[in-house]
Amino acid sequence: MNNNLIIDAQLTEPPSEHSVFRDVSMYASVFLDLHILVECDRRDFDLYWYWLKNHGAFDFVEDFVEPKAESGIVVSCLRGNISVQLLSADTLNFVINQLIRITK
Repeated sequence: MNNNLIIDAQLTEPPSEHSVFRDVSMYASVFLDLHILVECDRRDFDLYWYWLKNHGAFDFVEDFVEPKAESGIVVSCLRGNISVQLLSADTLNFVINQLIRITK
């Protein structure tokens, strides 16, 4: 199994909650031993790096990748193994339970 968790960068933006992004990335990294990658266009790497860093959500992110450059579990608004419109308190348990199910 590939041990990358690729999260669409759009899920770090409002209306998503950056604290929930951090919770998902922490759980996946610490308990599921996944490498956290944020997926966005190369020209936006710095923008998202500053956004996550300034909101205390960068702790478990290992790198930024361009769309479809890496394989792994994908969390996205549009496509992927786990599809959610936003990361919020309402979707946190769903995302974590899907990650657990996929990694078993």
